[in-house]
Amino acid sequence: MDIKSIDSEDLPTNISQNEHFQSVVNRAVGRRGFLKFGSGAAVAAFLAGPLAGCGGTDTPTASLLGFKAVAANGLDTVTVAEGYTATTFVPWGTPLFSTGAGSTWSGTGSETAADQARQVGDNHDGIHFFAIDGTSSTEGLLVMNHEYNTTLSPTFTDYLTLFGPTPAPANTLERVNKAINSWGCSVIHIKKDNANKWNVVKDSAYNRRITAATPMQLTGPAAGDAKLQTSVDTTGTEVLGTFNNCGNGFTPWGTYLTCEENFNNNFGTTVAPTEDGRNVSMKRYGITAGTSGYAWETQIDRFDYKKEPNESNRHGWIVEIDPFDATSKPKKRTALGRFKHENAAYAFTKDKRVVVYMGDDQVNDYIYKFISTEKYVEGNQRANANLLDSGKLYVAKFGNGVTAGDFMGTGEWVELKLSNIPGSYTAYTFANQADVLINARLAGDAVGATKMDRPEWVTVHPTSGEVYVTLTNNSGRTTADEANPRTSNIYGQIVRWRETGGDAAAMTFDWDIFVLAGNPTVPGNPGTTKAGSSNVTADNTFNSPDGLGFDKFGRLWIQTDGNHTGLGNYANQGNNSMLAADPVSKEIRRFLVGPKQCEVTGLAFTPDSKTLFINIQHPGENGNGGSTWPDGGTNMPRSATVIITKNDGGVIGT
Repeated sequence: MDIKSIDSEDLPTNISQNEHFQSVVNRAVGRRGFLKFGSGAAVAAFLAGPLAGCGGTDTPTASLLGFKAVAANGLDTVTVAEGYTATTFVPWGTPLFSTGAGSTWSGTGSETAADQARQVGDNHDGIHFFAIDGTSSTEGLLVMNHEYNTTLSPTFTDYLTLFGPTPAPANTLERVNKAINSWGCSVIHIKKDNANKWNVVKDSAYNRRITAATPMQLTGPAAGDAKLQTSVDTTGTEVLGTFNNCGNGFTPWGTYLTCEENFNNNFGTTVAPTEDGRNVSMKRYGITAGTSGYAWETQIDRFDYKKEPNESNRHGWIVEIDPFDATSKPKKRTALGRFKHENAAYAFTKDKRVVVYMGDDQVNDYIYKFISTEKYVEGNQRANANLLDSGKLYVAKFGNGVTAGDFMGTGEWVELKLSNIPGSYTAYTFANQADVLINARLAGDAVGATKMDRPEWVTVHPTSGEVYVTLTNNSGRTTADEANPRTSNIYGQIVRWRETGGDAAAMTFDWDIFVLAGNPTVPGNPGTTKAGSSNVTADNTFNSPDGLGFDKFGRLWIQTDGNHTGLGNYANQGNNSMLAADPVSKEIRRFLVGPKQCEVTGLAFTPDSKTLFINIQHPGENGNGGSTWPDGGTNMPRSATVIITKNDGGVIGT
């Protein structure tokens, strides 16, 4: 999720008349026989009822959560559960090579663009650990996203740190190139030493920076389409860079999926008149008129939407990277659709086709899934190499139909294909199927997809196949209904669904609300939905669930990126944190609290589940001296990875 100072996710670009999820919830509650009400009491009572366990039973079981909960706090450090240790690792600027450009770190932000291209990038986000041999828990490749910087304004922390405490106010090509080289991804070879400490293997052939200028290939059904062609790339197949890389995914054949989210923030124009000149697609994807906040277009023409009107169409994709081949070209997989991808979670159909679940992180946008045409072949890298280039893309419609169990409603998946676009849809004319994928948001509008409150991370339970998604918040809501009396959904929720027949290939599903986040410590909240569902307590109160993932034992890990002031509606919630939930008992405990003004994001385990890697993004994001983490003293704050281990050498979460 992008920083609030330039946050465009809370500004809806969806002007369609499609139904919103809250209206669906309202009807579902009404269908189940609940009385009309003016407060949230009925919803609170409803959500306090049994939620089906992931194994399909409500029989109480021993909790999966074996750690002592951490209290909320506002400290400028990482606080982790008793009996665990949190160790800072590979902060922004860490050298990946021992000689040449970028081989040292000054701590002043004085490094050049060439230096930054050989150092760990900024604003760590999604992350995954690839065991060096497929099984090792002591050596592997740590691959992570570097989402963004803030703006060129010297009042924001990230550019203060990127260029030093007193950056020159003028924008230059060198400054833009340094910013470009701080985005993208890092592939880092890491290994434990004899003292059981993780270290970077400098100069490893695996070490690699993938930036906003790295050559990449557009593949799949939209590759080569006229809307992907530019004056520099007339083939529509070769593109420079990946940026705004938010969450991530990975594949069972050992590749990394990086997800392009708020790419719209990087496009502007210097061509007079600068007021507008945007087409329907640009507006739907949130490109704003005039000069962008980053002002890259002032130095590089491809970021000017008037000079290169198709360049923005080449971003907003899921990019597949082979971490074990540093010479390989990353591939933007167009079959998965173009929108503000938050992350990607895979599953298998019963016949072993690959499914990828995805959320579009903007207010009132949609949830998608892709189903591959071909089947996964265990152990056959060549057969699996291009599975994500051919398949069908679907968008979710949530309804209030009667379910077979105790979930709240039913839903369906609608294929995004040219023949499904109704003739009555006149907001945009699709030229072909490639255009449907390039403008997946508009296609979702056309087929009546359900508007959601900012779908963020999606994750799939390792045994049941139930799918969970964070709907982080919708602070701009101005209307209320009986099922959600909040005029603004400032706390967010987690929704889950079961595919019909337990098959990820199904075209229908049952859905439920797993947790409605809230704050029961605020006077007046108890007895209303502002307090959250019954599994939200004074001890675990939180807002804005964002990062989400299951471990292999079925623990659900929840990371937050919301209001961290601890004031007003957010009293006693402290800094952003990481919690764990038991999907059967619904119990939620806070496991970790991050430093001041940070986002807690990304999670990856070693195969033995005894090491957990998470990321701390933008500590001190407000730029007012609020944090000096992780170096302390008078040092500027830096995003960094945190390694978490249990002191007795046990499994994380126990």
